[in-house]
Formats: sequence, C-alpha cells, structure tokens
Amino acid sequence: MMFIGTSLGGCLQSILAGEVSEDDVLCIISRTAAKDLDGLMRVVEQYCGNGNMFATNPNNYSKLRDFPLEEVKDLAWRLYLSGKIHQPRMINDEVGFVHPELSRYNLWLEIAPSPNDTPAVVNAYNQYKMLVELTKDELDSQY
Repeated sequence: MMFIGTSLGGCLQSILAGEVSEDDVLCIISRTAAKDLDGLMRVVEQYCGNGNMFATNPNNYSKLRDFPLEEVKDLAWRLYLSGKIHQPRMINDEVGFVHPELSRYNLWLEIAPSPNDTPAVVNAYNQYKMLVELTKDELDSQY
C-alpha cells in the first residue's frame, strides 16, 4: 500500500513504531514551514522534547520522545531529502494545510495497493478503479 501522511510528528512516530513502512510513504503533508533542512531538524527536536501543543491531535506526538532523537532526525532527514515532506505553508502561509479535516481523523490516507501486494488485493483494487470509471458519468451528472 502507499500512504499520504497528514502530520509530520505523528507520521514520524508511526513509522518508527513500525505501523507504516517508510518505503510505503508517498508524502507527508505537514503544517510546518521549515525553510531548509536545519529548520526542519529544529522542528523535529521540539516535537521530541515538548510535543506539539498546536497539533490537531497532540497524541500523535506523545510517544515520539520514546525514540532516540538521532533516530527521529535521521528519519526526518531521509524523508526531507527524498522529497516526501510537503509543506503547503511554504507556498502560501495563509493556506496552512490543504485538508484540515483529514488530519483530524486520519493520520494516514491509503491511496493504492503497492506492486508487492497479493494478486487478490491488486485485482480487487483494479476492479474498484473500473467501477469508479463506469459510474463517473453518473456521479458527474448529479453535481
């Protein structure tokens, strides 16, 4: 499966806890506005020390300090350098976040099965996509 994350600190915690594989992360949409890697590392240090009192879901940060700081920073570094951390506020500070309601209820958004999934999962997903296409005109006409 491939995932889009909705919280930098929450996703770092989730990946380190083994809930989602780093390889399965397409991107993480973050409310951060770190201008460079050093700025991002300062944000990560704050998350590991004090959590994030401004977070939609502060529990996403509660166990982050249980992991060694260098391990958390290494993960954030890899995600940043691979282009997987998207910061909409760097484009327009008034935007803040693309879909705030998604982050309130979902840390991860599953987007598609990965190529290494079982054939049955891939087949089911392909059938789902076909149904979406078949009903697309019907849905468009309702709006």
